[in-house]
Amino acid sequence: MKTNILKIVKWFCRRLTYNELASAIIIFHEVLATSRSDIDLKPEAKPPHYRDFRTDMVRPLTAPPEPARPTLDWQQLKTDHKKATGKTIEPVRRRKNSMLPPDGCSCGNCNAPHRYLYLNDGKKGNQVRCKICDDVSPTHRVRTQSKAKYFCPHCGYSMPLWKEDSLRTIFKCLNYKCSHYLKSKAALTPEEQKMRAAGNTSQFKLHYQYREYHFNPNDLKCARPTFSTQTDLSRINNNMHTVSMILTYTINLGLSSRQTREALRCIHNIPVSHQTVINYSNAAASLISNLVDQNNPTPTGTVSGDETYIIVEGRMQYTWFNIDAITKAICGFNLSGTRGTAPCLALQYNTYGKPESNPGMQYQYVADGLPSYDAAIMAYNKDLKEDKIIRHKVVGLENIDKESTDFRRFKQIVERLNRTYKYHTRPRAGFKTFDGAVALTVLFVAFYNFMRPHSSLNGDVPVPLECLKGIDMYPQMWTTLLKQVI
Repeated sequence: MKTNILKIVKWFCRRLTYNELASAIIIFHEVLATSRSDIDLKPEAKPPHYRDFRTDMVRPLTAPPEPARPTLDWQQLKTDHKKATGKTIEPVRRRKNSMLPPDGCSCGNCNAPHRYLYLNDGKKGNQVRCKICDDVSPTHRVRTQSKAKYFCPHCGYSMPLWKEDSLRTIFKCLNYKCSHYLKSKAALTPEEQKMRAAGNTSQFKLHYQYREYHFNPNDLKCARPTFSTQTDLSRINNNMHTVSMILTYTINLGLSSRQTREALRCIHNIPVSHQTVINYSNAAASLISNLVDQNNPTPTGTVSGDETYIIVEGRMQYTWFNIDAITKAICGFNLSGTRGTAPCLALQYNTYGKPESNPGMQYQYVADGLPSYDAAIMAYNKDLKEDKIIRHKVVGLENIDKESTDFRRFKQIVERLNRTYKYHTRPRAGFKTFDGAVALTVLFVAFYNFMRPHSSLNGDVPVPLECLKGIDMYPQMWTTLLKQVI
């Protein structure tokens, strides 16, 4: 780091005279004194264990864990003792008026009966010692039934409600002897341990937490075209072949609306405006949106998921894709203004259907380290006895763990899909409306699934449609698709 700073200083000084450098030093002092609001410094890197939004993927227990069963057999221990010493272990000889262990109490280590036990803590009566194995165990007296909803899967302690809002309720294990807490604490770097010693304990997520989401499945809908005033393609002045040519240039070839206008005018002598190109594309997307969703295939096993950004009205928005690793078909897609849990969960519903559908099926899901995937999959599997979606993380560009090494090839499939999608969105140089971005994405999915030949499928399309069999020309394909819905 010091070498890099020295190189930057040398580069900076070579471009300034002595007087210019003196003026620059004054500005540097103003930046250090925080009196310059127009110059921002590079933010300090967060510690690796900083308490960002992260989700523990282990499910909590819904009932207290069963007490540990005896690991030894008292009769065998008694026999072994007689063979080794020649003496028999006799039952406990009680003193007159001595306190007795509760009726039915047995040793928690070897299951020795009541007659071989004596109280180990006097009048408290909470602990007994066994004469056979010389171990202590609780008296198994009836205790108050816990009213907690969840219990820590690592230590079995009850998890009280920690935080709550309209979307989620967070439960937290507060046991400082929990194995999860001790492991997380031991993983802190020396710098982070100094920060905790200085009182900055809230910056690190060490305790096990469980987030219970309150999403209504009926509200988890993916973004689809919702144009209030769309063009009626059955009543336009141009014929349907013109519409299909527009879709071929704008979607299949990835041209902008103005490039499409020029191609139609200069190649086919068809005069249309660039706004007409946009209107026809949006109308076509609204018509075939349901057709695309109805023909999205059910995943066959492993699915890769990822999100990529687009620009809408100068702001960053996100497109989500799930692609099947075998068929190379887009199984689900969504667009949203954030990378939060709700749009990610809607994507899973769009891909797999409701959690109770296809019982007995289990799918592998590969995505990056975005915590929204963890939270969405936990929420999806919440009410199932066995997880329907198994989450796998592939983080970064290098394989830093075995999971990244094993599932990297699946992550690369969705990365290639993102590059193809970017090729089709880049000529737009950003979208003016969110509905416009949704419309193009719907048409792109239709092209990718139904029309685009894939090299790994020996030139076949990911989702062959019966109505498109024997048709090789893209304009005829679009015309046939539109006839299915007009």
